Amino acid sequence: MRLVLLLLVPLSIVWASLIKAPLHHVDGQQGVIKIGTLQEGISGFVVRHFNDAHSAIIAQAVVVAVDSEHNEATLAFSTYDGLKQHALPKGTWTPKAGDEVQLAFAYNRALLIAPNREIYHHVTSKGENISWISPDLFAAMLSERGHPTPLQEDIQDFCDAATVGLLYIYTQKSLFTLDCHSFQVLQTTPLPHEASGVQVPFYSRIEHIREAWWGAGSSPMRAYEPYYFHLIEGRNQSNALFQKWRQSTSVSSKEL
Repeated sequence: MRLVLLLLVPLSIVWASLIKAPLHHVDGQQGVIKIGTLQEGISGFVVRHFNDAHSAIIAQAVVVAVDSEHNEATLAFSTYDGLKQHALPKGTWTPKAGDEVQLAFAYNRALLIAPNREIYHHVTSKGENISWISPDLFAAMLSERGHPTPLQEDIQDFCDAATVGLLYIYTQKSLFTLDCHSFQVLQTTPLPHEASGVQVPFYSRIEHIREAWWGAGSSPMRAYEPYYFHLIEGRNQSNALFQKWRQSTSVSSKEL
């Protein structure tokens, strides 16, 4: 296989460091922080500081709207269960003004889903300041679950377990950067190549992923390209970056 177009610059991380800001005000399941330079889809946590020595994550947060004119970002809250432990009591706190929001957590750790070894090593060699988590670990988790076709929740569960913030998926001659929790596209990078030597469900050194007897994800993946494209498309119907990419490439779902 031969790469037709190389990435001319190292991969950039949309937000390379943890972003912290107090909640300005809260209205039900949404809140506002005073940062108008964020990007929709960036996720993180709401942290309650009980005193100088004790704090806890009380909710998941995702940026759903940005008002740069008024320097505000709107967050949607949901239950945080990344550290759930059924043997321990669970708090019933809800976000309120003054709580701390922490966004772009673990954006220096990433998982890459690529169709073959050449693409995988080419991309990972360009990512500066990114700790790439081995796809072998993800493949091993899928084998334990009996999912030779990874589901979205499989990816997100792995990201929680391995403390991964960013997900890179190569499909349709482009490299998509997604927030691993929200599954929103944060960046697209063109990377055309000659389509050959595709490994399903993705490149790893695990030669066989066990199949469960039944259920979603238990059947072998039929084709790499359409599966991952539709996986991204399903969560990015209103994502401006993804829709702009579709317009520029004229990719039709019916053709896949």
